[in-house]
Amino acid sequence: MPSSNTDNHDKRVESEYKKKFCTSQPSLRTYFISGFDPRGAAHYLGLFQKELRERGYRTGKKSSKGLITTWPIQAINDSTQIGSNGCHSELSFLHWDDIARANWPRQPVEILGQCFRYASFYLFRGTIIHIARLCPGVALCGAYPLLFLIFSFGTAIAIGNLTYTSLKIFSTPDLTRIFVGLVGTCLTLWGSWKIADRIGVTWLTRSILFTHRLGQARDKGLRERVQMLAFELTNLEKENPAEAIRLVGHSSGSFVMAMLAAELKRNPDSSQLLERVELLTLGQNLANLSVYPDANSFREDLKLLASDPKLPWRDITSKEDLLCFAGVDPFKSCGLTRPTGEEYPKMEVISLVMKKPMRQQKYLFLNQFTLHFDYLRNYCPGVDLPGLLVTDPRKESNA
Repeated sequence: MPSSNTDNHDKRVESEYKKKFCTSQPSLRTYFISGFDPRGAAHYLGLFQKELRERGYRTGKKSSKGLITTWPIQAINDSTQIGSNGCHSELSFLHWDDIARANWPRQPVEILGQCFRYASFYLFRGTIIHIARLCPGVALCGAYPLLFLIFSFGTAIAIGNLTYTSLKIFSTPDLTRIFVGLVGTCLTLWGSWKIADRIGVTWLTRSILFTHRLGQARDKGLRERVQMLAFELTNLEKENPAEAIRLVGHSSGSFVMAMLAAELKRNPDSSQLLERVELLTLGQNLANLSVYPDANSFREDLKLLASDPKLPWRDITSKEDLLCFAGVDPFKSCGLTRPTGEEYPKMEVISLVMKKPMRQQKYLFLNQFTLHFDYLRNYCPGVDLPGLLVTDPRKESNA
């Protein structure tokens, strides 16, 4: 009997704890939209778990519904086991990683063919000049895969020719010299492919080629996916509404976030939901679509976001991040009239080298792909995204 009384007492204590500190409504639900990345939710969960653990938080058991995967977030020293409908905050991953995988060309020949079509648009139609006026760093990154390609082919041909010429010394037959020269050329090209994959050039190339397709209105899959995400997000908020909602878009996820926010705004069923929404873009490249005359649907999305009532929107970039449009106004860059009133979005240009004194210019240039993800980490105080995952926006604004 004493044991039974103890068990009943423990259950009452846990029940009282849940009544006092938890409700079926999370105080904050953060919807995270990754960039053009095929790695999916598991990769980002691992990243956020590490950062949250350092701050004394952990993620609970995931729940998946359609295109949304959600994890509750609670303090590590919280002894109660609370499920996905527990207290505090939740992290939700919005899936479009399967679209990234479907548009992830793996064969060098396939990528090469797409690069030639992109080069004609980027280099020979003045696009690079337009981008350079907005942000020189991004213009350089846009040309980087093409420059790497030219350098690789030039090096391969030079090595093949040098091998062919050198074998004359040994009176090697012409056919043998041609064969060995071709082998040298092919091996150099294969080595260049491996180097490009290791340092992120192929990653950047695939992302650029996807944006190129999207800007030319040749990819309908993403627009349909955004509509599906808006539908599922709205249903989730009806079934288990969060007190505050934050949409976070990183890298190419920034234009997906803008498309999603506009889709929510044009949906009459989302009117009450929008009262609880705020937007956050990190390392955005919204202006990448501004150079495409056919990207009219994206411009319409931006126009809708600029109309009243506006959703609170914070945009954070860094000049050290050459993969983003640092401090570039998305409306002006897309040829649209800037929203009236206060600055919109609220743009912040931060440093990504804080507390990292070893990051000199050479390091920054050679580690752009690592730095581009630093917005998501604890040592980026200009954003403090791990902290935002557990901070109610309303309490933050009142502090």
